[in-house]
Parts: sequence; C-alpha cells; structure tokens
Amino acid sequence: MTMEMKPIRTKADHLAALKEIETLMRARPGTPEGDRLDVLATLVEAWEKKRYPKPTESYTVEPLGKLKVVPDFLPAPGDLVFREEGVKVTLTLSKRSVEFFKREATKHHTQYQRIIRRLLDAYAEHHHAQPRDPHQRRTRRERV
Repeated sequence: MTMEMKPIRTKADHLAALKEIETLMRARPGTPEGDRLDVLATLVEAWEKKRYPKPTESYTVEPLGKLKVVPDFLPAPGDLVFREEGVKVTLTLSKRSVEFFKREATKHHTQYQRIIRRLLDAYAEHHHAQPRDPHQRRTRRERV
C-alpha cells in the first residue's frame, strides 16, 4: 500500500489532516494506518508550529507584592437553571461568553439568558453579603 501524502498548505488541508488523524487514532503502530497516523501527526505539528508560534516567555524576577486569594464563589452552570422574576435590560456581552452560556443552556434544557441572570444574581448576592469596608463613606439614608 502506497501512502499518498501532501504538504499542509492551507487551513482546509489542516482540517482535513486533523479529521483523518481522528479516524486513525486507534491504528496499531507498525501497520500502514499507524505509519500514516505518524506522518500526518508530524505534518500537522510542523504546520501548527509555523502557523501558531508560541510567544516568547517574558518572566521577571521582581517581587509580586501582597497577594490576595479570592475564593471561588460562582455557582456551577447546572446550579443556574431556575426561574425567578426579572427586569429587562440591554447588555452587550462578548460572543465567546454568549456561546458558552448557550452550550450550557442546551445541556440543561433551559434558556441561556436565565443562566446569565442567575450568575449575576449570585455575584450580587455574594458581594451584598460582604461586610462593609470601615473606610467606605456612608450615605445619609444609612446613618438614620
């Protein structure tokens, strides 16, 4: 069996190679399929290294200063799926965030807006319950 291989030159070539790699993942080493998998993986790795070079690392040895660990108080996406009264607002979110919430909503058979609303409610509840900063100014209404 002759292996017909060609260089990866375009994104379409890259995607086709990845797709073929996926079909060959269970190939045994030393078989024609296993050899094809090795060659394709090498080609993909070379193309990705050229196309998406790793940024040079720029670490410093300067002290970081005083660090504060912020506890994770956000609920898991599955905990954000219950109904509550709401107020309509206009809000622009990043496409990446909206896509995430849509995927989670599909998994939990609900609307993504409800998950976003519950997340914001949890955030507000967490910060509302926090003790006040003694240096924070109080309003006239709070002094009464």
